[in-house]
Amino acid sequence: MEAQAATFRQDGRVLGLVCGGHFMSHIYLLALPPLFPLLQAEMGLSYAELGLLVTVFYAASGIAQMPVGLLVDRIGGPLVVALGLGLEGGSFALMGLAQGYAPLLALAAAAGIGHSVFHPADFAILSATIDERRVGKAFSLHTSAGHLGTAVSPALMIFLAAVWDWRGALAVVGLAGLAGMVAILAMRDSLTGEIEARRAVKAETAGTEEPEGPRGLALFLSRPMLLMLAFFICTAMISSGVRAFSVAALGEAHATPMAAAAAALTAYLFASIAGVLAGGYLADRLHRHDISLGLAFAVSAAIMVVVALVDLPAALLLALFLIAGFLQGTARPQRDMLVRARATRKTLGRAYGYVSTGASAGGGVAPILFGWILDLGHPEWVFYGIALVMGICLLAVALDRQAAGRT
Repeated sequence: MEAQAATFRQDGRVLGLVCGGHFMSHIYLLALPPLFPLLQAEMGLSYAELGLLVTVFYAASGIAQMPVGLLVDRIGGPLVVALGLGLEGGSFALMGLAQGYAPLLALAAAAGIGHSVFHPADFAILSATIDERRVGKAFSLHTSAGHLGTAVSPALMIFLAAVWDWRGALAVVGLAGLAGMVAILAMRDSLTGEIEARRAVKAETAGTEEPEGPRGLALFLSRPMLLMLAFFICTAMISSGVRAFSVAALGEAHATPMAAAAAALTAYLFASIAGVLAGGYLADRLHRHDISLGLAFAVSAAIMVVVALVDLPAALLLALFLIAGFLQGTARPQRDMLVRARATRKTLGRAYGYVSTGASAGGGVAPILFGWILDLGHPEWVFYGIALVMGICLLAVALDRQAAGRT
């Protein structure tokens, strides 16, 4: 019992640091957009120029994730996540001092590079340290912490700007990131020690050395990793498409009142957070992730087809979006567990960096694609398209099971 309690406390300490950093990273995701009117008024910038700041941030983050994954495998996750949080926080703090547009662009790029560390480093740390019985739940808490950061960021930034103006708001959240870096560095030796100790226990339990598996370019081009890349691209497209255009598509396809459409989207987003937490428990209890994932995507795809075909009453629309959001949430931790199963402990960082790059690409492509569909005057095809992408996810899961040699 004492050993179990000690393990539980160790897991809690690791989760506190990792989830705290992930929470901060998602605050930074939406730190700038709520302040755009204030920046525009003071600096005379166009909304296109302000939007470019966000584009540069995301582009830098997406490009850096694979190199960061390699770095995690070489020097370990704790140092990388601490430095990444410090770089992101420091960049936002310095934005509060910027006197022109060019420094803002440069700092947005630097912040994006800092932001790139969290998925490769965090998943590597959690995989190495968390008790096997709780890895799925740890993944779900990590994802939920990010969602929570995204949810509170706009209100937090508006509040801070009302108290200190936009420069003060950026300085405060930036300094919070630097404080987080100091906390992680202070715990780094303990965290690294726990990683090595847990690896030793796992190796002893297994009774054999873990096979190396493919590395370098061979890892990225292996069939399991290509399928996981496609899976991450598609799940990001689903999330981005629903968030960006479901309200507009419902209005144009069925003349759904904006309030009803927005309520359905809100239900989807909150249900997704609940689904992520439930998915963590499923991930720890189920060995057949392919079955639960298949059911989640099949039912969600059917719901999207119904939404495309039928002008639904507001209450039924909200209920269907609740179900779809919950099911899509349950898929997140199980998706992450599949990647963990396809990589070795020596390649976890680069594997998660690789698939996270796919997520960035999918999230960037989806708004363009679904916006183009709306521009063509076929709003119902937004939902057909989302259902089609869900079908591709279902196919990727089936092919992954086949590639893993399971029956």
